[in-house]
Amino acid sequence: MKIIRILLFLVFVQTPLLSFSQETVMVPVELPGDHPGTIRTYTNNYSNSNIDGYNLYVPKSCGDKNSKCPVLVFLQGGKGVGGSVQKLMKWGLPKKILESTALKTDLDKFMRDTFIVVMPHIEDGQFFEGETAMRQILDEVIKNETADPNRIYLTGLSRGGYGTWGLASRMSDVFAAAAPICGSGFGVTAYENLADLPLWVSHNTGDGVVNYRGSSRAVEKLEAVSDAKFHHSSSIASAKYNSNKNIFTSTRSDSHDAWTEMYGEVNFYKWLLRFKK
Repeated sequence: MKIIRILLFLVFVQTPLLSFSQETVMVPVELPGDHPGTIRTYTNNYSNSNIDGYNLYVPKSCGDKNSKCPVLVFLQGGKGVGGSVQKLMKWGLPKKILESTALKTDLDKFMRDTFIVVMPHIEDGQFFEGETAMRQILDEVIKNETADPNRIYLTGLSRGGYGTWGLASRMSDVFAAAAPICGSGFGVTAYENLADLPLWVSHNTGDGVVNYRGSSRAVEKLEAVSDAKFHHSSSIASAKYNSNKNIFTSTRSDSHDAWTEMYGEVNFYKWLLRFKK
């Protein structure tokens, strides 16, 4: 019994070590031992924000303090809203990162061994309502990880696509490029704020969940108020990613899922890495 009491005491006194700061609490997520990265879940009651935490994926190769890694912020769709912060790792980019430990192809390496991936979670509402918390989260990541503040990218799907448009317009000083997928620009504060930001927009033309016109109107508005001109492609793979700052991919499909094509194409990650602040 004495040993048990000692062990319980040690657990109790060491629990605060999981505290990331005065307010943020961290819990590690178990991954296979041969996975090339680690995931931690952070929860926090951010002031005046619907963001209640985030998951952080860090490639093990990003431990070298002399070589800073790019950061990719991923915004989940509506199914990830509410409930557990870890819940949002079931879809999109997080699912691709976790479904394998492979580093055999260039795509594998870009997904699992290149970017620090920040996955914020919202309790309700829209991601673009959480600008203050998003800035705080990125400040934490830059401070505590070997992250490159000049290579922070933003992407999201569905509700996260709305969030990508909206946060990009509010935080154009932070992001080096953004890729909204099957979203809409109704959260954009001012299209002029996006004039200099590289954007790769993707939306299936027959999407029955979020109308394709939400993305096409946003592209049209941006082109109308700025010098931004979009290269149009019918698939992610066919886009001339290496010579265009702005791309609009309109895939002929009735599916809402335009993200599998985007996150499964190596050229998307190559396009992101072309840009720095």
